[in-house]
Amino acid sequence: MATAAQCPFEGRDDRKTAAAFEHGVQYKPGSEVVRDFDGVKTILRSNALVQDALDAAVVKRMAPDEIPLIFLDGKLHRDRRKQITDFFMPRAIQEKYEPLMRRTADVLIDDLRRNGRLRIDEASWQMAVTLVGELIGVTRGKSRARMRKTARRIERFLYRTHFHHLTGWRLKLAKTRGALYVLDFLVRDVRPTVRARRKAPQDDVISRLIAERYSEKAILIDCMTLCGAGMQTTREFISLVAWHLLENEELRAQFLAGDGVEQTAILEEILRLEPIVSTLYRRAPEDVGDAGYEPGRSYAVSLRHANVDAKAAGACPFQLDPSRKARMGDQGGFMSFGNGMHRCPGSPLALNETRVLLDMLLRVPGIRLASEPTVKWVPHLATFEIENVLVTCGS
Repeated sequence: MATAAQCPFEGRDDRKTAAAFEHGVQYKPGSEVVRDFDGVKTILRSNALVQDALDAAVVKRMAPDEIPLIFLDGKLHRDRRKQITDFFMPRAIQEKYEPLMRRTADVLIDDLRRNGRLRIDEASWQMAVTLVGELIGVTRGKSRARMRKTARRIERFLYRTHFHHLTGWRLKLAKTRGALYVLDFLVRDVRPTVRARRKAPQDDVISRLIAERYSEKAILIDCMTLCGAGMQTTREFISLVAWHLLENEELRAQFLAGDGVEQTAILEEILRLEPIVSTLYRRAPEDVGDAGYEPGRSYAVSLRHANVDAKAAGACPFQLDPSRKARMGDQGGFMSFGNGMHRCPGSPLALNETRVLLDMLLRVPGIRLASEPTVKWVPHLATFEIENVLVTCGS
């Protein structure tokens, strides 16, 4: 296996979010940080460990069907995951969602051509809300104006988590406002969809949860979880990829000349360098037995470090090299979507909507980056936010 010492581009680093990560990264106090590829992979694939991203006391107070999917383990996780996995199968994406991706991209490109400018970070949000909202059911059949209102409501309750740094009365006020945002989403989007699906079920997540006799609260929690996992992350991914491709003419030309497989390889290589979520947590339960883990020990697994481990990534681990996937085989995006039983089931949808939107957008004559994007680190979510990705077109 090649090593970083053999890299002919010693010192080259193509990452755009590394400085924000290094400045803002925080790990849960008392957790053991695991950075090497093999160690991260072993922990994420271990059936002896459980999720540790939420306070255990919070989870214990919740009914089993109200615990978000990503925080479940074992049989409960497998049973809940079955409710959504077929939405992300290749056939479903090609037949059901790709036409919607292209229609949405057409609308966004029309905006660009008409106005001469477009904020990619805003356009990517519209794309993500449209696709995941369709999958959940909360945007199906809505006009663009109504969908924008739904997108605004979702954005408000998702980004309410930014009050983590507040204290005192400001924290109380922010929590109250956040609860009102969630209530607004429930009353205006989830509850009307539930009523409609009880009368006429459709092929969406809400219809399936109704069939499984989930409570309204459980349906709301699953909808919120899918919004966070499928919208918030995809928004940043599309913005990140657009930034890379707009600044690197050679990479952009390679992307536009490639087929679906070659384009996906470029997306996965960008994601290898800059995973949207950088840290996941696992914990050894007190009754872990002889699995080799210390009872009660919490592990912070760093996907960002694992992805640039030279023992796994080969030469020039900080270089954006689309040919890396062909050399490394099926590892492709490495740990960027997680691994093991909790690997992100929506990764095919995220990759395809990013690929479709950018393939169409970057073919607009004269399109160029018109501003320097900004990166903000969000430590409690172990992720970043990219803003001000403004493009213009024309002569």
